[in-house]
Amino acid sequence: MKKFLALLLALVMVIGLAACGEPAGNESQAPASAPAGNSEAPESGEPVAEGPELSADGRYPAETVKIGFVNYDTTAQQFLSLQDYFDYLDDYFNFEIMYSESLDSAEAEFAFIEQCAAAGCQGIIGYYNEGREESVKLASSLGMYYWGQGQDPNVQEACGDDPYYLGSYYVGNADYEYGKSVIDSLVAADCHKIIVVTGGKDFGVQMFIDRYQGMMDAIQEAQDGGYDIEVVYEVPGWPGTEDFTAEQTSALATDADGLASALSALMWIQPISAAGKMNSIKIAAVDTPTADMVDLMASGLFVGVAAEIPDVFGLGVPMIINAVQGYGEEQRNEDGTAPLIDCGFWLITTAEEMEYYSEIEQEGGTWCFDADDVRSILYDYNPELTLDDMSALYSAVTMEEIQARR
Repeated sequence: MKKFLALLLALVMVIGLAACGEPAGNESQAPASAPAGNSEAPESGEPVAEGPELSADGRYPAETVKIGFVNYDTTAQQFLSLQDYFDYLDDYFNFEIMYSESLDSAEAEFAFIEQCAAAGCQGIIGYYNEGREESVKLASSLGMYYWGQGQDPNVQEACGDDPYYLGSYYVGNADYEYGKSVIDSLVAADCHKIIVVTGGKDFGVQMFIDRYQGMMDAIQEAQDGGYDIEVVYEVPGWPGTEDFTAEQTSALATDADGLASALSALMWIQPISAAGKMNSIKIAAVDTPTADMVDLMASGLFVGVAAEIPDVFGLGVPMIINAVQGYGEEQRNEDGTAPLIDCGFWLITTAEEMEYYSEIEQEGGTWCFDADDVRSILYDYNPELTLDDMSALYSAVTMEEIQARR
């Protein structure tokens, strides 16, 4: 009898061990798939984290986050590139963008923000801001987070403590340096009589004020060094208006040999061609890398581009998603104020550089910050995330740094 019981016990143990080694029937679960993007599935035997809850189509977060986007020029290349970037991110993250039309006044901006609230938006990206701190306060009063315009000290001072204000990107004195660099490029190209395109300078938009000041200081420095250079015409405002078109015509009637633009200068190519001055005017501008720009630089028409990276504005998406998901406090400074995330920019002076950056910044490209990069600054994927981590990512923008992340 004892032998029988011993044999029975041994048999039970063998069966138990076999059951532990391979679950039976429908109780077995396949390993979680790798997140969308460039991540790879874990190797066999490695532990698999469940990850955050996803939507039915596999995007994060589970519920759609609707975001309003305040725009000043729907035809600008930077905006078009940014739209492509959002379309790319939309394959991995569950958000929806409500774009404004081209806005040219604070009143129009306020009206759009109110429309966003009525449409159920949870956040606003201030790609453009003429209402300044009043726009932030309006969004906050309507229960929407606001990201953007952190480089405006008035916005940061007035709204930094508001929990609905999420801060922005920060590129130090980059706008001023943009302005200096476009003049320096024209000086290097032996230009002496300059058309200056000022954008929103006369409307009080700080980024354009800074760019203009950089241009003026660079001109003064060149003059102090004995270089013959002067401004022969200033063109204010936004493309696409009758006033801007009239100013273009008047500017091109001068004997200018260089054009320094505080915003995209692509809208000048056709008027320059029509004026018969394709071979007599060189352009340097704050612009966006595109495939067309490669040929323009190779031809010598464009001699310098200070490029604000379109992907930088995409930082607003993960920061708004983080806030909506309950991580608003985690992504604030230690004193509770809204953060300014350090970001980089590009100064492009050769066709080869333009080719590289334009290829990553287009549909089908790898982008400066891809889905894995964005995922790394979402708290549900990276609970140990810090503001320093965000700055480390968004300031690493050279060719070598981008390639290292791939």
